[in-house]
Amino acid sequence: MAAVSTLVDRIYRDFLNKPDDLSAFSRLDGAIDNTTTTVIYEDGLLSSEEENLLAGGALIEVNQELMLVTNIVSSTRTLTVSRGYAGTDKDSHGDKTNMFINPTFPRKSVFDAVADNISRLYPSLYNITTTNVTSNSTYAEVPATTVSIVNSWVQNASGDQYTSAGIELLTNFPPSSTDTAVQFSNTASGKTVYLVVKRKFGRPTAETDDLSTACFLEDSYHQIIMIGAVADIMGATDVDASTQEFITEKLSAENYPIGSGERLRNALLRLRSLLIDEARGDLRSLYPQAVAIGNINYSA
Repeated sequence: MAAVSTLVDRIYRDFLNKPDDLSAFSRLDGAIDNTTTTVIYEDGLLSSEEENLLAGGALIEVNQELMLVTNIVSSTRTLTVSRGYAGTDKDSHGDKTNMFINPTFPRKSVFDAVADNISRLYPSLYNITTTNVTSNSTYAEVPATTVSIVNSWVQNASGDQYTSAGIELLTNFPPSSTDTAVQFSNTASGKTVYLVVKRKFGRPTAETDDLSTACFLEDSYHQIIMIGAVADIMGATDVDASTQEFITEKLSAENYPIGSGERLRNALLRLRSLLIDEARGDLRSLYPQAVAIGNINYSA
């Protein structure tokens, strides 16, 4: 199981943090809650030049929260800060948590880019999962974010084989706790119906969300998410030439060379599109679409 934080960390490691990029950071000397406006940082981790960066107007980042420094007392390593800067959430932070100074790529921005790209995968790509329901005369709930039924099987009356079940998907359906359900056509009540369903991906709300169980994301899609997130970050941030060169070298090492004169962000978007096309072809070959007749789906 991998959390969303692993993708965020990989983006920093593989694309945004050059090997020679030694960002100035210290650690909290004591935990803080979400209302504290004074922050004490550890002794001995900052050079005098780095400590000078903490003058009024500097930004510090702790986890995903940005704080604006309004005053510093160097003798006691105490910062007065304005919490939740730039729309980040005020949060509690533990003792010894890393504190980054003037981050070039704020962690909240990288997380948001990852979340956006997970959401944008659908409808080009989607999650396929299996479930089973019991047929009845009303409806049966199916997993949230289900958008279509790919296949359905039910045992025939003689019990010697399985045939396609007539299924109608009900979306935005308030009686269901998942807002999604199926109802049955030409299927006797009390039968176990085995379903293969297509789902949208779940948008993460925290770095601790699991990529598989919360976002329904296949491991093979991680690279697509990272490439798209980096492209978004480059579109929103003035990225220095050395970082662009580092990203270009990384892509070339993975056999994705950047064309001569091609803008790096455009190259990243082109690569994302190619990776999506490959994954979409694999999905279509594995899961042919069901045939719909009168809003009733029958397995292909």
